[in-house]
Parts: sequence; C-alpha cells; structure tokens
Amino acid sequence: MSEEDEEDEEEEEIEREFTWSGAMEDYLPVGPGFATYNNGDEYWGSYYDGKRNSYGRYTFMKTGANYEGNYTDNLKSGFGIFTYPDRSVYTGTWYQDMRSGEGQYTYANGDIYKGQWSENKKHGVGTYFFKETGSQFIGDWEQGFFVKGKWVFRSGDFYEGPFVKSKPEGPGKYMFFKSKSTVTGTFEKTKWTLGSTKPTPAKEILEEAMKHTPFLIPLPPPDVKSLPSYVVPMKFK
Repeated sequence: MSEEDEEDEEEEEIEREFTWSGAMEDYLPVGPGFATYNNGDEYWGSYYDGKRNSYGRYTFMKTGANYEGNYTDNLKSGFGIFTYPDRSVYTGTWYQDMRSGEGQYTYANGDIYKGQWSENKKHGVGTYFFKETGSQFIGDWEQGFFVKGKWVFRSGDFYEGPFVKSKPEGPGKYMFFKSKSTVTGTFEKTKWTLGSTKPTPAKEILEEAMKHTPFLIPLPPPDVKSLPSYVVPMKFK
C-alpha cells in the first residue's frame, strides 16, 4: 500500500519578498495578480492583506508540483487539487494547509484512496483500491492505517475483522464466494488460526460483501469461475 502519509509535503513560500504584477493597496498586493518568489515558484491568484487568499494556482518550479484551489491567509483551505512531483493527485478539501475532510488520492502506481482525512492522513471512513490485485480495504481508518472493516478481493471473496497498521489482527471471518463457505478464525502476528467452517449460499456472501460497502471499483458479475482467489492468509509484508 502506498504510504504518502509519511512523505514531506511541498512547502509554499510565505516570505514577503517577491515580484508582484497586479494592484496594490497600502503597499501590499490586493486582488488578482501574478507573483514570482525568490526560489522561482509562481502564483497566479488573489492576494488580500499581503497574503494568498481566495482562489489561486501555485507552481513549485523545482519539483513541478502544482496546487490549484482555495487559500486562507497563505494556507490551502477549502477545495483544491494538488499534483505531486511523482504525478500522484489529491482532489478534495484542505484545512490549514493539510488534507482534511473528504478527498480522493490517486497514487502514481494506480492505487486510489477515497474517503475522510485529518492532518494529511487517512482518518475516518474510506475505501482504498489496490490496482495490482484488484482488492479493496473498506471501512475505518486511523492516522493513516486501516483499523477495521472489509478486505474485499476481486473474486468476490472477502475478509472482515480488525486490523493493526493495515494488517489483519484478532478475530475475523472469510467468506468465499466460489466454495460457498464462511470460515472464522483469528489472526495473531499475521498468522491465521482456523476456527470453524460453515456452508453459506453464494448470494448471501455477495449481499454481505455489498452491504454498506462503497466500492471504488465494482465487483465482477457472479460468474467468476475463471478468476483466482486472492486470499493468501500467510503472506503479509
């Protein structure tokens, strides 16, 4: 899983020395205009009280990163779109220069997270789509990690239970669509201990998987005989 939460954010210039093309009031930039900063960064947008306010577009010349959206007192605030140096993109709300509220992050490797954020980290209810396997984490997040919910696989199978640092830990259950069974057990330090197995109709498994589940990528139709199961309980990095 991509760990953009651990990366340093691009920092915008807040110093007062810059070249301004636009209106002035009391020797301060006001209204729409164009600013060029000492480090080469550029800003197209509005200034009020000598600070970036309202809508604007900021370009980081060294890395090629770009932000387009709203500002309050030099800080990203409200809705905005940030394109990072690796071409990953966040589209959503900001508060005090950090990803906060509702938003979608599309990673350079094709993974997608859509849901709630707090202080630049995935926090609240959200869905993470893994492009490589087609699986999805759907449920609750805390400080950037998946902590509870469903791990839904491309085949229609899914695992549900608690997680620690985005890895299954504690009592949970697998529901297998093709074998029409529910398997309960416990994860302890990534090792799976089998509990019980019971027959379960395929329709019930699909209905359970879909219940309260905001998929980013829809599940395949019920005919999934050619699809492998992506459940590999013992392989976690």
